[in-house]
Amino acid sequence: MKRLKTFYNNRPFLSNLLLAALSIVLLIVSISYFLSAFTRHGQAYAVPDFIGLNITEAQQLAAKHKVVLEVTDSVNIATRPLGTVFRQIPPANAKVKQGRRILLVVNSTQPRMVEMPNVVGYSLRQAKTVLVASGLHVGRLDYVDDMATNNVLEQRHGGRTIVPGTTLPAHSQIVLVVGKSRNAEGTLVPLLIGYTEVEAKDRLAESSLNAGNLRYDHTVKTYIDSLLAKVYRQSPDVAASNVFPLGYRVDLWLTIDESKLAQ
Repeated sequence: MKRLKTFYNNRPFLSNLLLAALSIVLLIVSISYFLSAFTRHGQAYAVPDFIGLNITEAQQLAAKHKVVLEVTDSVNIATRPLGTVFRQIPPANAKVKQGRRILLVVNSTQPRMVEMPNVVGYSLRQAKTVLVASGLHVGRLDYVDDMATNNVLEQRHGGRTIVPGTTLPAHSQIVLVVGKSRNAEGTLVPLLIGYTEVEAKDRLAESSLNAGNLRYDHTVKTYIDSLLAKVYRQSPDVAASNVFPLGYRVDLWLTIDESKLAQ
């Protein structure tokens, strides 16, 4: 200490210069440390996956990962659950800093509405075409005795007759009461393996058949999974020699496991 004091007394200018340099170094280190702590420099975090979550669930997940959500737009997709996240920017697993704003596109909480056409008096094939063009689907076929086979006698939804012009959620399933003459021939079961539920039901309707029990395997865990799942087994199976009565119910087993489809 005595030597430092002597050095300072003998060389005051040099001593002050050294002290100033030391102060600057300490200041730079302090600022660098502060900025690093403030901006978390070098620390990046993976963006969680918000797709399919409702807003409450998304906000809870965002709070855990310390990111901020902002809904920028909405869409109307009937095949997605209402009020759930459809798209996010940045995507899941992108690296961002805490506090980053995540932009969301959400499926509308209100379904798109369409008008019910009049398909009474149409053939089943014509009715199916008109319903699909209107944003609807053939649900169940109820056959009753009538002079003409596959002639639509009544259109129903929600357990009641539906009047043309009534607004319904898009992609609603319409029950058609269809005629069947006494001498009506049977129908063959089409191959449904590899089709989604909606596609399989459309093919069954084309063959004057109904979907029976739907069984999803363990791979189908969410609503989105059920939309993507495909038929890997059906009963009755395809057999050219077997003819079934109109309106017969075909049971379906569905999966998202591609290996089962390959089998």
